[in-house]
Formats: sequence, C-alpha cells, structure tokens
Amino acid sequence: MRFEHLALTQSALASRLGDELETGRLPQSLLFYGPQGSSRMSAAIELALSLTGQEDAFWSLETNSLIILANRDSQLRIRALRSQLEKQKTKRSLMNLVHETRILLSAYSGELYTNGDKDLFERAGELGELLYSLPDPSDGAGLEAFLSGFDKKYEAFISKRRKRSAFSIDQIRLVQAFFNQNASQRKVVILENIEDVTVGAMNALLKVLEEPPEGAYLILVSRSVSRILPTILSRVRQYEFPPLGSEATARLLSTVFGEHGTMSLEDFFHTASGLDIAQLDAFAEDFVHSIVVKGQGLSAQELDSLCSFLELYDCHDLFLDRLGAIVEDGLVVSKIPARRAQRLLSHLSHCSREAQVYSQNRRIMMENIERGWLAL
Repeated sequence: MRFEHLALTQSALASRLGDELETGRLPQSLLFYGPQGSSRMSAAIELALSLTGQEDAFWSLETNSLIILANRDSQLRIRALRSQLEKQKTKRSLMNLVHETRILLSAYSGELYTNGDKDLFERAGELGELLYSLPDPSDGAGLEAFLSGFDKKYEAFISKRRKRSAFSIDQIRLVQAFFNQNASQRKVVILENIEDVTVGAMNALLKVLEEPPEGAYLILVSRSVSRILPTILSRVRQYEFPPLGSEATARLLSTVFGEHGTMSLEDFFHTASGLDIAQLDAFAEDFVHSIVVKGQGLSAQELDSLCSFLELYDCHDLFLDRLGAIVEDGLVVSKIPARRAQRLLSHLSHCSREAQVYSQNRRIMMENIERGWLAL
C-alpha cells in the first residue's frame, strides 16, 4: 500500500497523493503546509521515495536520489529517540533514530559540499557510515557498543556544525546542479520550513521553480504560508495538512514510537529528550514579564541561566515560539496593546531570522531580542 505511513494520520491526503501519483497528475513543485507535527515531513519523504521507486528506504533513507534540507530542532529529537532506543531496545526504536539522523545528515551529502566545510562534511560522513552497521537491538552488548560509537561520532559532528539558515543561496544553486545530474534518473529535494529563509534564497528558489528539469521534483514544507513570497506560491500546488486529532496522535505514538497515552507529539519529544517543559515555560514567562511588563532587562546571572538551559537542550526555537505565544495571549486579553504586540512579534521574528542567516551566537540573539523589546 502506498503512503501507508501518511495514512496513519492523514488518510484523506494519503488518498489524494496516491491518486495523483497513479494517474500522472502530480506536479513537479509541491507545497505541504500545516502546523508542526501534522505529518508534513513524513508525507514529503514518503512521496519522494514513491517517485524514485524506493519505498522500502523510508526508515533507512539509503538513497542517492533524495536531498533533504531540514530546518528543525534535530538535536532535541535525536536525543529523545536515542533515549527511546536505550529504553525499548527494539528494531522500531533503532530505525526511528536512524531515520531522524539521516534527515539531519542529508544536508551534508557530497552534492552539497562547499569549500571551507571539509571537517564538517567528514564528520557527517563518519556518522553516516556508522548507520550502515546496525546492531541487533536485543543484544545488550552490541547495542551498548553502537550507542557508544554513535555518541562519539554524533558529538564530533555537532561540535563542527554551526546553526545555519534553513538553506542558503549557494545551497539552492547546488540543488539546481543536483537536478541536472543524470537527467534520466528521477530526483527529489525537500526543503523544510522555507518561510524562515531570506528573500534572496527565496528568489534563488524561484528560478528553480520556473523551469524544473525533467524528472526533478521539489517539495516545500512550511508552517506559515503567509510568510512565503506570492511568486513562490503561484508556482506550487498546495496541500494543507490539518493538525492531528487526539485519535490520530495516539495511533502515531503507539504504532511508530511504541508509546501509549494522550500526550501530544511535541510533548512526547520534550519528555523523551529530558527537557523540563515547565522550566522552559517559566523562563519564557519571566522573560516577557521582566522586559515587556516591568521594562527591566535581565540580570547577567538570569541571562546566563537562560542561555545555559537553552544550549543544553538545543531548544532556542521552541523558546522563541513560547515568547511569541505569550505576547499573543497578552494581546488577546488586552494586557498588551495591539500595536505594541505587533512590533514585539516583528522584532522577535527579525532577530530569529538574523541569527539563522548569519550563524549568530544564540546568546547575542537573546541580547538583541531583549534590547529591542526594551526599546518598544
């Protein structure tokens, strides 16, 4: 059955994509949009592998026909899935970790190599090689040895990796070159959360969308259609992914992650990774209350504690989402005037994008948010 993974959570979309694929009505440029956790990326990967005839590679992602430029909290997710593997010791939990790690490493495939990144790409290659020799997860000693090797190679890779924007102009040019290689072979590129990139990168993407080579498919994944250039939207077929209901979420958690309960997918990753979500919320509420309500900046000690926490769990993006939600809640209950709330949110978005584009130190990003909010 095609799209069996997507059918777990989004059966209507699975049927639609399957029908369009079977009847030859699938376009070369697609946009999957919806909230985080709505199966957008899983659908994109499943469609890509269906197009290239490699459906069996969904978990391993062992393919030369697909490139994924992901823009997500990879470290938090990988930490969570590693913890699940250590606890469950099942083939399913092992392949979940492999799958998420391959998504991260896809941006460091040879086709995307650029001068100056030699050490980073070598570390990525070493981590990727480890994933070709998987243990029997029920073999305690074998699993322990694998996890030890994984931890060492993963940390070596992460230590070289800088937080980059979702994708750059140079990467888009390399994507174009990838599409033009071996024209007889179908190729797919997935770009995640493209709303977070610069206008320059979107304009470079526009050139790819205008004249896609034969057999080349581009799947865009987004949380917010309103932040994408209209010229991009006019050249893609849009597929809306509604948020998952409680039944679909429970089915996904049980079938894919071996977890039973009523938690959200987001809460599952937070809990499994060891992230103290209550502490995160407390930091966010204190940040807004001190700066927006009282008009006072954080002390050096408070900023140190916040930045250390965010760095430990690699949850900067999640923290910014929490800040935005608190400001929006304040607007709804009239605690923050509408015009001020809009300026606060705009500055928050600007600082986040600037940090990504320029690979900015995250402490500097937090200081810029604080400074800008105090001025508003």
